[in-house]
Amino acid sequence: MCIFLSRLLLLSAVITGIVLGPSLSAGGDKSTVRGWLSDGGCAGERASSGTYTSTNPDCAKRCVHNGKKIVLIEPEHKRLLTISNQDAAKEQVGDYVEISGELDEQARSLRIDSLKLLEKGRAMCDVPAKKKS
Repeated sequence: MCIFLSRLLLLSAVITGIVLGPSLSAGGDKSTVRGWLSDGGCAGERASSGTYTSTNPDCAKRCVHNGKKIVLIEPEHKRLLTISNQDAAKEQVGDYVEISGELDEQARSLRIDSLKLLEKGRAMCDVPAKKKS
């Protein structure tokens, strides 16, 4: 009887691990990524054409203000990551940043633990034209 109970307990532990294991590991891994913060509308259109660069910061801020989600354009991996805690990124929309946080690859989302400004964003129309030599 004792052997039967110990085997039953072991079997139930294995089944519990199989059933609950994927949901427990579905959370993200701690990561540090760099990229441009933008709105999902403009960044999504550019990404669909293969462009993973900054967007116009004024336009991105306006779109976020009007309800678009904030995303991180990560050029290194050619992907967009939705920021899960939007308020943590609102002040830096349009900027090139380094974010440390929880990355969920499946959901393509990033929860910000810390954010560091690397470069202030500016509209390309603000950039002086290069002189021809």
